[in-house]
Amino acid sequence: MQGNLTTSSSGGLGSMMGGVVGVDSGWKFFNEGSSPMEDGVTVMFIMHQHALVVRLHTNSDHVDHIETFSRLEGAREGSIAYAAWKYTSSSSDSSPIGNEEPVSWLALVWDRQVQVAKFVKSKVIKHKDWNLDSAAVGVAWLNDQMLAVLNLRGQLCLFSKDGSELRRTIFILDGLVFDDSILYHTHFSNRFGNPERHFNNSVAVRGATVYILGPSFLTVSRLLPWKEWIEALKRAGDWMGAMDMAMKLYDGHTQGVVDLPRTLDSIREAIMPYLVELLLSYIGYVSEYISIALSNHTGKGGAADGLIDADRSLLTEREEQYARVGGVAVEFCVHIGRNDILFDTVFSKFVAAQSGGMFLEVLEPYMLKDMLGSLPPQIMQALVEHYSGKGWLQRV
Repeated sequence: MQGNLTTSSSGGLGSMMGGVVGVDSGWKFFNEGSSPMEDGVTVMFIMHQHALVVRLHTNSDHVDHIETFSRLEGAREGSIAYAAWKYTSSSSDSSPIGNEEPVSWLALVWDRQVQVAKFVKSKVIKHKDWNLDSAAVGVAWLNDQMLAVLNLRGQLCLFSKDGSELRRTIFILDGLVFDDSILYHTHFSNRFGNPERHFNNSVAVRGATVYILGPSFLTVSRLLPWKEWIEALKRAGDWMGAMDMAMKLYDGHTQGVVDLPRTLDSIREAIMPYLVELLLSYIGYVSEYISIALSNHTGKGGAADGLIDADRSLLTEREEQYARVGGVAVEFCVHIGRNDILFDTVFSKFVAAQSGGMFLEVLEPYMLKDMLGSLPPQIMQALVEHYSGKGWLQRV
């Protein structure tokens, strides 16, 4: 995640917060472009021991009680919950188009205890409970799969709605302390009559960006899109981490990612061009690195025949480097089902680097495991010629 700072001329927060409002339908106030529902809205009233979910009708004074959440065992005495709603159009990613039903997800945090529930057709269905390692000071949904929880340690933690921790970062900037970083009020007293710090309305979310209101500035923390995330790993020199993440996305492991389609086929179609680009960039990067290293030793542009006998070990190291790159390329292409790239563009790059034979040797164990399918004629011809030249025709 990335964060930055925005100075604010406002030094205070509004008046006390008496409840958290959510919806179980496409009510216009919460969802632009939809029409208001005639039967009202859903509201949560939070107290010391309980949180009540009720429906307020727009055309009458009637109130329907829907659900009562009690403070979980283990939560600090006197703590008051933080809550967040997230409206979605359907309760299942596989719901057929046109058959969506309105759903709201509710996250309720008491001290270190998290509760997630689903609100469907005026019924609350408890989904998951889990514990935090530090008391919460705010909660907000990033989408219907992921929520952000801020804690007293100054950490911003991302969780899936099933309780799996996805990411964790510090929202307290260098040189500041916790009280400088997030605004609170003491208008509410706990059940013992003592003022209690409350951080309600100090956290907001827009898309994949979390806004944290401080006494004199705004902290902005953004969840990187998947492509920027991989690019950040590349810039840090972690090419293996970048390619590992790319393969996980290809496999559909998209928890903590907010800008990809829901279905596996759509994900693969969206990221495939970038995966090919990533692999070719990696091969180009390592090839340039090897060329510069050899050039620095020979002073003759990196030509292999310019190496003196004492530096022949560099040739061996060069071949080992290219063998590692070749192994990565083969694994990557096999994983994403792009053997066409492997046998065409990738092989051409190794030939240009005078390492085509070594690349063919890297293919051997994958051929023996039948992981490459049928080889193109040009690859088979090059393989036979290379192995024959080394006296390995029997292996062919």
